[in-house]
Amino acid sequence: YTYEVPAASQDQVERGLLVIVPIRKRHYPGLVLAVSDDAPEFPTRPIHSIPEPRMVLSPERLETAEWLAREAASSVYAAAALYLPSGIHTSMVDVYHYSGLDDAAGGDLSPSQRKVLGHLRRERSMTIDQLRKATGQRLTTVMETLRQRDLVRHEVRVDRHVPGPRIERFIRLLESDSGKVSKSSRQQSILEQLVEISRYRRSDDSDLIPLADLRLAVDVDSASISAMEKKGLIEVVALPRSEAPQPRPAPAPVLTPEQAAAWSILERALVAGDPTPHLLFGVTGSGKTEIYLRGVAWCLRHGRSAIVLVPEIGLATQVVRRFVDRFPGQVVVLHSQLTDSQRYEIWQSIEAGEHRVVVGPRSALFAPVARLGLIVLDEEHETTYKQDNEPRYHARMLAEHMARTAGAALMLGSATPSVESVWHADRGDYRRIDLPERVNPSGTRQSSSSLELPDVEIVDLKLELQSGNTSLLSRALTSVVNHSLQRNEQAIILLNRRGTSTVVLCRACGHRVTCPLCDIPLVYHQDRQQMVCHRCDHREGPPSRCPDCGGRLDFFGAGTQRVEDEVRRTFPSARVLRWDQDSVKRQGGFESMLRRVEDREVDIIVGTQMVAKGFDLPKVTAIGVIQADTILHLPDFRSGERTFQLLTQVAGRAGRRAAGSRVVVQTYTPDHYAIQAAARHDYGAFYVEEIDFREKHLFPPFVRLARYLYRHENERSAAMESELMAREIARHARRLEVRLDLLGPTPAFAARIGGKYQWQVVLRSPALEAILDDLPVRPGWVVDIDPQSML
Repeated sequence: YTYEVPAASQDQVERGLLVIVPIRKRHYPGLVLAVSDDAPEFPTRPIHSIPEPRMVLSPERLETAEWLAREAASSVYAAAALYLPSGIHTSMVDVYHYSGLDDAAGGDLSPSQRKVLGHLRRERSMTIDQLRKATGQRLTTVMETLRQRDLVRHEVRVDRHVPGPRIERFIRLLESDSGKVSKSSRQQSILEQLVEISRYRRSDDSDLIPLADLRLAVDVDSASISAMEKKGLIEVVALPRSEAPQPRPAPAPVLTPEQAAAWSILERALVAGDPTPHLLFGVTGSGKTEIYLRGVAWCLRHGRSAIVLVPEIGLATQVVRRFVDRFPGQVVVLHSQLTDSQRYEIWQSIEAGEHRVVVGPRSALFAPVARLGLIVLDEEHETTYKQDNEPRYHARMLAEHMARTAGAALMLGSATPSVESVWHADRGDYRRIDLPERVNPSGTRQSSSSLELPDVEIVDLKLELQSGNTSLLSRALTSVVNHSLQRNEQAIILLNRRGTSTVVLCRACGHRVTCPLCDIPLVYHQDRQQMVCHRCDHREGPPSRCPDCGGRLDFFGAGTQRVEDEVRRTFPSARVLRWDQDSVKRQGGFESMLRRVEDREVDIIVGTQMVAKGFDLPKVTAIGVIQADTILHLPDFRSGERTFQLLTQVAGRAGRRAAGSRVVVQTYTPDHYAIQAAARHDYGAFYVEEIDFREKHLFPPFVRLARYLYRHENERSAAMESELMAREIARHARRLEVRLDLLGPTPAFAARIGGKYQWQVVLRSPALEAILDDLPVRPGWVVDIDPQSML
């Protein structure tokens, strides 16, 4: 878009400036990408306004946004907007002023128009929301007619919320009597967490607990805090940030020889400003986080900043806690529970240099840090590092670019690194650092006899069924869990499916109960007596009979709820906790459930892949995987890799403090290389098979992929548009004389979502950049470069 700069703003407009511009009949925020003295040959509209305070992206950030837009096939604004703090949101407010000319209109006014003018005559000026509330009508056409007749004057006012001075709120625990709150209430969860935090604080620390730290641990709302203060349980203290007390930093442990060698390599990169990605490949429990902490400490000593990325804050509370404890007062944590105002306050503190360590999900890369010295991607293999809306970027790709631009070190850590990262390390693009042994919490290396990786037993479910066992739990798994319970230890049982039954089917006619909007089976959740679509969240009650023939409906398949029921029947004296998305929402969040496990209030955890996400659970010595095939047979080239990663990660939760831990993996495909390699904790064996498969079938890293997705309410229209797009892509590739494989057009794996049919065209080429550079994209298409999944 091109706009005219008003004369009064000539000396204010510059590249990277946030402005408000008109588009059709509305006003939107935009960023100035270029300024020219030459007027275009077509008519232009003027910029509406420049919001105060002025917001200008630095040239470096704007150049990164332009690079990101090219790499992710997105608009520059979509990429640049990621740098704007959400807490300083610009809201455009339509305001209407009374013109005083309605007498000339006579009787030529509708009742709605008269009502609006009556309100404006009294108030002189009103916002559109005020007018809608006063009249009970939407008024879109009414106001446009009145404006055209000059009976009202229309103005777009820019309202900018700017938070006040930065004040920190603290909680002082006065009384821990849980009898004053309901056991099932949010107040109970808050009280338990305050007691837990107080228990681990050193005697010379302040008794004030930052409310921000409490929010990281448990779901906190203002009403609960106010109620607890009235009951005399807590005191709320507000202090300027400069006066806020800080606890002493947690001491750093002694490094093992392997850790010391790894740290020496990273330190050299930090000193040299070497942006070469360092792949820290360490087994589960090998002390990778301590290497990150040493790198951050180096940055702080040398006046540099650090960004530490975690896949999901809710699933990384233990890691986050270590950074906050080691660097008190210097770490800010970005997470989804922050309000816009809190986000802007954090953004200001980072920009002012008050906090130089930023911990958060992929969006933390856009924090306004100065003098960046280190970027860390913990669990670099996780799919959540890829954004699924525009711009569809991968955090690893962006971090590499930022490290090169800033002269910063980059560390990618994982026990199960992505195939692409290991391939890059083999080629010399990355520098690989191995941590092959586990360490204990004090930092001393455990002897192989006391802390080995757990033994893994594979159970063939076909043979289990043939032997007469129809239970979800094999005999081997039942025995392993029993042994763990007898030793007063804990067990994890994993099934990567939520719900009770995954298919509801009529045996008489074969009818399946499916989502009316997505055409995929609804999952039955017994605890709430609902059928739920896990794609669009459509919900309905379970039918009593088949809607087609009136026959009896049967419930097939298993989810975590059904596994939980069977575990309770098999181990009636055990305390069982279900850990999945549904239960987390009802039980106070991840931290609340994690605390119950750490406090030994739970014997058996039944969960989805959430339980495999890097938690350090010292008393877990038994792991059971109900069915290892849930991902393996999906039509996606990464399914083997995802299976290996999930099995290895969940097995890594066992045996972190004690010997004799065991893992049982139940599967219908016991000979698959991903399952066999995971059972032996042998990444090398898995990688040899997987990279051979990728090379033979031309999948990344040997080629790059781009997925073009089109959605339409009419299936025929979606198919026809996909055919047109595929032809256009093929013609473009022929003109460039580059190799291109087109997969499709075909219906997407999820052929219908939210009432819209999905068709896709997948591009596969070693010269993808050349094809995409000048390839026009037809309206309505979504482009995903380097997709993490084909599903």
